[in-house]
Amino acid sequence: MLANSWRGFQPGVATREDVVGRLGPAPIETRRSDDLRYPSEGRPGLNDRLYFRDGRLALVTSASVDARYPDRAAIVERLGEPEHVVRFVTQEYLDYSEHGLRFICDKAGRTIGTIHFEPRRRRVPADYPNARIDLRRAAGSVAPADPPAEFRVGAAQVSISPQRLDDLTASGAAARLHVAQDLKARAAIFKNAQTTIVFLGLDVFGLGPWDVAAIREELSKRGYRNVILAMSHTHANVDTIGFYGYYPARYAGVIRERAVSAVLKAAENLRPIRELRLGSVEMPLAGGRVVDLVRNARDPGLLDPTVSIVQAIGRDGRPVLNLIHLACHPEVIRLEETRGLSPDYVGTLCEEVSRRLGGQTVFLNGALGGMVTPDTRFRTQQAAERMGRRLAEFVVQAARRAEPSGSYRLWRLRRTVVYPITGETVRAFLQDPPRPVDLYQGRFKTEMNAVWVGDAQFITVPGELLPDIGLEIVSHMKGRLRIIVGLANDELGYLVPSFDFRVGHYEERTGPGAAGGEITRSVGLQLAPLVPAE
Repeated sequence: MLANSWRGFQPGVATREDVVGRLGPAPIETRRSDDLRYPSEGRPGLNDRLYFRDGRLALVTSASVDARYPDRAAIVERLGEPEHVVRFVTQEYLDYSEHGLRFICDKAGRTIGTIHFEPRRRRVPADYPNARIDLRRAAGSVAPADPPAEFRVGAAQVSISPQRLDDLTASGAAARLHVAQDLKARAAIFKNAQTTIVFLGLDVFGLGPWDVAAIREELSKRGYRNVILAMSHTHANVDTIGFYGYYPARYAGVIRERAVSAVLKAAENLRPIRELRLGSVEMPLAGGRVVDLVRNARDPGLLDPTVSIVQAIGRDGRPVLNLIHLACHPEVIRLEETRGLSPDYVGTLCEEVSRRLGGQTVFLNGALGGMVTPDTRFRTQQAAERMGRRLAEFVVQAARRAEPSGSYRLWRLRRTVVYPITGETVRAFLQDPPRPVDLYQGRFKTEMNAVWVGDAQFITVPGELLPDIGLEIVSHMKGRLRIIVGLANDELGYLVPSFDFRVGHYEERTGPGAAGGEITRSVGLQLAPLVPAE
């Protein structure tokens, strides 16, 4: 039996008919015939997912117990040292691409996931700086601090669902769109005597730089200069950038107006708090994915499984705000299939967290590029809602484990970043956008930010960062809670590591280009170790 076979089936050789002939029809229903799921052997409640390309087995993400690879020691003895390692807090990712294998081991070293594929060249060069990423560190004890009297937090949400559906597509009423679930702008404000920081989360596919600038300029006039505008990237809203051809200008205007109103409403709700609480948990990567929730379709097994929360607790002991974060495309639903506008899993996730914990919930997405996507079996509104409820369980766990912040600092450092635009699709779009943009000799100016709220540290990126870069940046961050905010204050598409840039592929075309990932990495590593003075 070859090293990378699954239950005797060899990727690239075995056919769908071979698998079904021996194992029988897959008992777990899915919507696609090239996606088969069988219950995991020795791991009740989990499943092994099989992908087929042109009828042949291409990839298996398996949670089954494999007697050949029971633990890390046995893996290394059989295959040697891994090519790439990411040590998460409670689990570890081991890459053996040249053998057609990757593994997930728990903290005790037991194998909980095996990924099988055709052998290929090693993905991360041996001498590359992030070939070993370690996210484990001693947490240390921090004495809780009382918030200053002037420290206040406010939060609010407003609907950004369109009232005129005819405005949303070039075909007008013929589009037959409907609102399946209310889309929201969710705002959080942190304020002390010197600084005010705003996080504004929008249920949008994205916004062009002209609309981001208009929102921030309007808020700046009203005294809010430190604004992090984060787009959820739901694929069940229309293309509010105009990237794919039609720019819904009237609806974009509605979003701008209501985004500002969400922040002003949050300001009306500002109140003193008793404490900030910070918490996180890791979703288990059994099977090289969070089974039935999250997977990486480009580089299976490699994703950030962390779910984080910053809670502001009012003086009455009840939450004022749940600022939550995880990394995954909201694309359970595809608008062209369902015709239903929706925040995807994000809407139900926020509603369920607020229902269970109290307070207003605001969602921030993370390093979701390359493609960190739902592992769900169906693409329906109901499936998105189920995913939201299941993710809420992890947020509630993070809240239960949360500890008080030892600081109430508020700090933001903005860093201008200039990207040469060589990605074909983005370059063509920016040469003829719906609104003028400042594109000088093929270069586009945007920003990254370092933000501290108490002991929570945030670094913002202007697009869809691949997990390689995001995890490396996080490993150098100093906060007790470390968060990468994706699609923040801009959306330039995919930010791909230089060593993994695959000419002609979708992510490579739909981003700033070959230099985009390395520029983001360089600036992120400059921002990561910065700690503001108290």
